[in-house]
Amino acid sequence: MSENKKEAKIKKEIEGINREKLDFESALEKLQKIVEDLEKGGLSLDETLAEFSQGMKLLKFCHQKLDKAEKKIELMLKDDGEFTEEIPFETEIKED
Repeated sequence: MSENKKEAKIKKEIEGINREKLDFESALEKLQKIVEDLEKGGLSLDETLAEFSQGMKLLKFCHQKLDKAEKKIELMLKDDGEFTEEIPFETEIKED
């Protein structure tokens, strides 16, 4: 596949993120694939930048989904306007 075709394909995929109705799991899976591709190397500078750009859009999407989920959980924990229990969200999973 020529460089121009690769770049066009990547550009089309990036534009597709905005039109696609992704769920969190699909977006996370795509983000993991991008990270793997970037870690492998072997991409041109333009391909690397396009992949990075797509990854940043997916990351933003995932953060937004997590923020919405956190707010929904907080609402579910409310009882008569008072929190019955507040569960903090941690960014890292602690291992024993």
